Amino acid sequence: MPVINGYNAASFSLRRLVITVEDANDLVKVHFDLPESDMGMSGESLWAAPVGPNLYELRNSPWHVRTVNWLGVVEAIPRNEDEWPEFARVHKRSGHRTIHIFILEAGKSRKQEVLDNCNRLGSTYENMDDRVYALDFAPGVDVNRSIAYLENLQAQGIVDWRINEYE
Repeated sequence: MPVINGYNAASFSLRRLVITVEDANDLVKVHFDLPESDMGMSGESLWAAPVGPNLYELRNSPWHVRTVNWLGVVEAIPRNEDEWPEFARVHKRSGHRTIHIFILEAGKSRKQEVLDNCNRLGSTYENMDDRVYALDFAPGVDVNRSIAYLENLQAQGIVDWRINEYE
């Protein structure tokens, strides 16, 4: 199984495999400080491709940062020459949307069904730990059908979910 930047490629749905081996060698980590701790984390680093002076296009879904999405371009500046760049601001929104889903204990047996339905509703996903998934919605995909589906699952005690900021 190929590994891309430390991630098992099986954790990505097929549309997400846009990172080629050549691209992977050019990626850097952009660090984000979190204003509030999220799942015990005070910061997160996301893979990104340099696209201009201090500008980086995000190449993985955020897990704890709630203000950016897949393929967004951010301005980030290293504090020191030998450190990863630190997030300063969003330069350009990609139009993508991110929803995190948490498979609850009661939903473990339905996990693949849930993920397959999310794909049918227009998302791709990354797997964090077999219980937490980042769903990505490309520009133009209506997330409202997925939100209705996830609300139904939440009412059944199957999943919990949250959506990242968009604008």
